[in-house]
Amino acid sequence: MSKPLLDCNNLRVRFTTRDGDVAAVNGVDFEVRRGDCLGIVGESGSGKTQTAMALMGLLADNAVASGSVRFRSEELLNARAERLNRIRGRRISMIFQDPMTSLTPFMRIGAQLGEVLEQHSEMSREEARARVLEVLEIVQIPEPARRFGMYPHQLSGGQRQRVMIAQALLCEPDLLIADEPTTALDLTVQAQVLEFLKSLRVRTTIVIITHDLGVVAGLCNRVMVMHAGRIVEKGTIGEIFHAAQHPRTRAMLAALPRPDREPGTPASAGPPGSADRSEARLRVEKLKVQFPVRVHGGWRSRTVPLKAVDDVSFAVAKGETVGIVGESGCGKTTLSRAILQLIGSTAGRIVWQGEELARLGRKAMNERRRDLGIVFQDPLASLNPRMTIGSIVAEPLRRFHPEMGGQKREAEVLQALRDVGLGPEFLNRYPHEFSGGQSQRVSIARAMILKPGLLICDEPVSSLDGSTRAQVIRLLRDLQRKYRVAVIFISHDLSVVRTLCDRILVMYLGRLVEIADRDTLFDSPSHPYTQALISAIPVPDPEAQGLGKRIILTGEVPSPTDPPSGCVFRTRCPMATELCSEQLPDWRTLDNGARVACHHA
Repeated sequence: MSKPLLDCNNLRVRFTTRDGDVAAVNGVDFEVRRGDCLGIVGESGSGKTQTAMALMGLLADNAVASGSVRFRSEELLNARAERLNRIRGRRISMIFQDPMTSLTPFMRIGAQLGEVLEQHSEMSREEARARVLEVLEIVQIPEPARRFGMYPHQLSGGQRQRVMIAQALLCEPDLLIADEPTTALDLTVQAQVLEFLKSLRVRTTIVIITHDLGVVAGLCNRVMVMHAGRIVEKGTIGEIFHAAQHPRTRAMLAALPRPDREPGTPASAGPPGSADRSEARLRVEKLKVQFPVRVHGGWRSRTVPLKAVDDVSFAVAKGETVGIVGESGCGKTTLSRAILQLIGSTAGRIVWQGEELARLGRKAMNERRRDLGIVFQDPLASLNPRMTIGSIVAEPLRRFHPEMGGQKREAEVLQALRDVGLGPEFLNRYPHEFSGGQSQRVSIARAMILKPGLLICDEPVSSLDGSTRAQVIRLLRDLQRKYRVAVIFISHDLSVVRTLCDRILVMYLGRLVEIADRDTLFDSPSHPYTQALISAIPVPDPEAQGLGKRIILTGEVPSPTDPPSGCVFRTRCPMATELCSEQLPDWRTLDNGARVACHHA
């Protein structure tokens, strides 16, 4: 057998801190052979990213690494910088997790990519420009010559990630390391990036680091599972997914929502639609939210409306969980903030238990807020770092029940913490002492302590790894069953939505395009956009990959300041006709009960 391309033996990484040494990687052994696609999986803090950083010689200054990392028989660990620079970017390249922190914000895209060729080749400026444009076209950047002169902030998230891939491919490396390359992307963009990475397997060896086993199932041939800095299991894709031996691996697999299977009873503790929708607690009627923005053209600028939410209507009943899904920028979060009256609406009505919220005065609206709770995406950003957990959870009680005595308030806080699985020992701790999952539990406790009638969850699990995500989902289900709260669950993760929701609303460019019960939507999606979203969900099973046809949407989402005429989805729709450009589709109710706004559904 030929020698491995990369051979890692007894790799150890520890960090020297004021509180003593912290071990991040504890004796890792593995090898990568030419043509492999190795998936390194594990929860946050398992050591997978620090393993990759050690391979690249990019560990922090307070890190101490030992063991051996040999690339093509050459030792890389603790090698001198000039020696590593001959290899990094040319023979080994890395795609980092967050392109916005990896791309220089004040340099144009072409200049940044050109720097790589200046460092590792003897190309002329004209040859380098031609090579950059060639690779931008390979990674499917639209209009590469125009994007060449743009800055990172002028590109979409998917385009920035493709620029990162282009940068890694410029010198045709032997080994490509991708650290969570799809975590921050919408499903449709994720599908595009994964298809491209799959196409790269014929020309380069890949190591992909991720907590998404659906990504691994569709891309890799071997898998390595890490926990607490160690490899707990490794094997072929079939061995790991169908004959896992280690309890940690089995727990990771069991925690995954399966979009291709019936998930069981939703949060309402009954079949979808069991809530009494004839008595809606919340009604949103023809809601529009627009923001004035200035656009520049030539020597002049003008103010145009940005249509963030455009003519949206739906209702939520007591005890019902309604999911709102769609790509970034579709208006999901703006809609939630308009419902809570955190931002104003341009037209339409928001009616909560018979009262139109926009007509209430400031004092009356502040009183209604006791019945409207919200859980934000980033728990640490929404928790005051200077307050203890007990004070944070008690804050709504002080605001809305100032007459409540200290003993009663503490009892209520302890009960709220017990509801989310946290004991009294957490009362006097601060947010920085909590994990991401624990912090989100605190956010939920704060939102639920007043027993609101409506709870809005805005991407509450998107930043959490698989097992922690499953815990928070179970927690939300249990709380809704206990208190019969109406829930609006906003997410771009359709696997989570299928697990939790009764009914689902699909948004695109500020408009609703389909409304259906959970099982109807997943079993027989009607709108072409919904079909593309569901087909793009990575299924955590290598045998299930490819059973359904993946619909890869082309092009970018249009600007909400200049939406297409007629149907807003027509510029990316494979079914679009001339009628779609001329006429906005009316809502229709199909035989399966779904409501859809499409001429051809």
